[in-house]
Amino acid sequence: MSITPVITGIGLATPLGDTLAATWDWLCAGRHITDHARVPGIESGDEPRVNMLARRVALEAVASAGWNAGQRQSAALVVGTSKGPVEAWIGPAPICDFETTNMPAGRSQVFGLADTADAVARSLALGYGPRLTLSAACASGLHALIRAALMIRSGEADRAIVVAAESSLHPLFLHSFRRLGVIPPEGVGCRPFDEHRAGFLLSEAAAAVCLELPQTAQARPWAAVDRFAMGGDATHLTGSDPAGGLLRQLLAKVIDSRAIDLVHAHGTGTIANDPIELAAIDSVVSSQDPAPSLYSHKGALGHSLGAAGLVAVTINCLAHRHGLIPPNVQTTTPLPVRCVRIHRELESRQIHRSIISAAGFGGPTAVVSLVSV
Repeated sequence: MSITPVITGIGLATPLGDTLAATWDWLCAGRHITDHARVPGIESGDEPRVNMLARRVALEAVASAGWNAGQRQSAALVVGTSKGPVEAWIGPAPICDFETTNMPAGRSQVFGLADTADAVARSLALGYGPRLTLSAACASGLHALIRAALMIRSGEADRAIVVAAESSLHPLFLHSFRRLGVIPPEGVGCRPFDEHRAGFLLSEAAAAVCLELPQTAQARPWAAVDRFAMGGDATHLTGSDPAGGLLRQLLAKVIDSRAIDLVHAHGTGTIANDPIELAAIDSVVSSQDPAPSLYSHKGALGHSLGAAGLVAVTINCLAHRHGLIPPNVQTTTPLPVRCVRIHRELESRQIHRSIISAAGFGGPTAVVSLVSV
């Protein structure tokens, strides 16, 4: 019998709020960003912003799960990020003396993508459990969640904390995305699955979830990680398969011809991505009454790249717990759909089963399903 890990703690920081509750309240109220945006309440300092975000959500998630110091000692840590501490690796490396371990204040001897995991581990006083950093472009967060779930299923770890964080509002990336034609004109915003979509806004965000075995959970689980699948289409450096072949396969494997209530799509609001993703979803989702609700948080929160998949997981956990789905707030003229519904208002609906999809440049793709417990 397959082990089904449960999510017992979650943390979230987005441009709408630096806590889980703040973001959820504003999402449900229909608030949304209007330009590239950072998380409020994070003061810039010597430490990279992405590390500060990761530490904040990790602490919130562990507190939510009720883990004590002893439980943290054995916990695995899996971090997903597309770029890590960009302020550090775009500029000169920090000056330090590795022989005497004389580092700049607040910094460790770790440099590069792994720096974020090191910051989280030190902040939580983690022990020597497994520690891993994954970078799979905009699918990083979901890939990290899947890797942690595999650790628990295999017995490699009894519990794991998964963190996805991104702070890439650097001119290099903003202008690069603009040259690719995926940044909307000023004032348009991000409009997932809309006839008049023109791209996405970049944003900071971080999310964290605590995974553990059902029998060890002290806190009430938010949801269980039901099924998952990941792969790479390797079609193009920045574009996905126009036929959506890989995504259809992953969706079919995860949905497994079972009823679902919520599809939290990648939904970037770009000209190319949305029709491909929508066609794949419509081809795999079985007709049911009521039809599953289709949602993308990027209309409200923007695109947080490597953090986006795990941000979606935390929002789905909230939807499962509260029986609410935030509005697709900027989708005013939805694309035609067959087997799903695109709602523009806050929707009250009991969520028994939901899915999340994420995809990134170069083809990394993942789909995860959650079930209420």
